[in-house]
Amino acid sequence: MQLAEQVQTGFTGLLDHPFRTFLTMLGIIFGVGAVIAMVSIGAGAEREALEELKKFGDSSIRVSSVEIQGERLAEALKKQARGLRMTDVACLASACPFIDLAVAEKIDEYSFYSLNSEPLAKIIGVGPGFLQASRFETERGRFFSDEEQQSAALVTVLGAGVASEVFGLVEPVGQVIQIERIRLRVIGVMKPQGSGSGKLAIKRRDHDRDVYIPVKTSLQRLERWPVEDKDLYHEINSIWIEVKEGYDLLAARDRVATILKRRHSDVDDFEIQVPLEILQQSQKTQNLFNLVMALIAGISLLVGGIGIMNIMLASVNERTREIGVRRALGASKRDIVVQFLVEASLISILGGLIGIFAGIGISWLIALYTGWTTAIPISSVLIAFLVSISVGIIFGSFPAAKASALDPVKALRYE
Repeated sequence: MQLAEQVQTGFTGLLDHPFRTFLTMLGIIFGVGAVIAMVSIGAGAEREALEELKKFGDSSIRVSSVEIQGERLAEALKKQARGLRMTDVACLASACPFIDLAVAEKIDEYSFYSLNSEPLAKIIGVGPGFLQASRFETERGRFFSDEEQQSAALVTVLGAGVASEVFGLVEPVGQVIQIERIRLRVIGVMKPQGSGSGKLAIKRRDHDRDVYIPVKTSLQRLERWPVEDKDLYHEINSIWIEVKEGYDLLAARDRVATILKRRHSDVDDFEIQVPLEILQQSQKTQNLFNLVMALIAGISLLVGGIGIMNIMLASVNERTREIGVRRALGASKRDIVVQFLVEASLISILGGLIGIFAGIGISWLIALYTGWTTAIPISSVLIAFLVSISVGIIFGSFPAAKASALDPVKALRYE
């Protein structure tokens, strides 16, 4: 019997019992669907983490202030610790030969006024080199010059979201906004950055809502609260550090931590994050998650394979007389084996195809209802499909061998 005829016969046999065939496929469907959905979540998370790492850079270190209050604040003041300060930036830049760039960032939250609008935005004072450290870019106009940084100039650069909300179709560059009692001229607008999803557990915000000013402008021109206020324990909020190429990033982090601890009298009022290290930790966690999900999917495929074996064994018993007739008409043992393997393979192929669409659908639903980024590598689809076919062949082999081993005479007499 030709293979095409065997396939047609196999389809006919499966369609004779459609509900039983579908139930047999369920294990394969769930297994393949689980594999694809699991891989899509993992691939999406990895892609998003890599994109986030690109924004921070693979040679960057971020020092962030940690709020302290109550007894901890009182103890820190007794030790004459004063949180993150501009002097920390200067000290790190001069004491660490591996530092290519150290940039201060000061964050305040104010309402500002322009064109009869009063949006609330984060006012970000940034030091020289901010664009290089942050990897942000301007879309219109320009960023602050070194002279404007040094002179605490009354200039500002708007985030894309704030610019759109306040000025609409009006060109922002050249306009004037007012923060507290100072008026600032808009000299540029940033490219849209997005708020980020925080897949690397790095503190982020919606940068499109930021209003940038020179850090000296922030420190010298904006209204200051009493020194005793806990919000002013830190003069600045963070330091962006770029490490020179060729230096060990983790060793650089440890050196920065040592210097800052000494300067802060061993008060834990700051934290250091290395995006590359966080990415590596995230990937380890993701790999463990992938392994667990692969085991779950493997169990589903195993159950599906056992289901195929059970149904095929039942089919052998039901079709014993048919097998006897075929053998009497000249069919070889090989023909019988191929026939049952074809039927088992058809079950696994159809189950695998349905499972692929189920996995893609689950991935789409996860992205829709959770907001997670998902990605479906073609390789994962092919591997899952090939595994499903292999399951059908492997678990269909025993029933096929049993069918071919039947004695033709006894098979013809079977009732």
